[in-house]
Amino acid sequence: MVGMVIRYNRKTGDRIVREYPGPNGYANAVSDPDFRKNMGKHLGDWELAVIGSESFDAIRTTHSRYFTGRDVTPVHA
Repeated sequence: MVGMVIRYNRKTGDRIVREYPGPNGYANAVSDPDFRKNMGKHLGDWELAVIGSESFDAIRTTHSRYFTGRDVTPVHA
């Protein structure tokens, strides 16, 4: 199951996305250092989510609101 960590700004729609491919992708996403450090914290307008599915396309379809704004993911992320 692939995994994705999404940092989403509710106000602007901007997003930062990290994709974790492969059969352990979801487990790897849950172990993402940024997610582990910030899970459960109040992040202002930013929301932090980990999502797993059979494919990245499925995540983009079922969680489409996270993909309506600008992708501001740094190149190194």
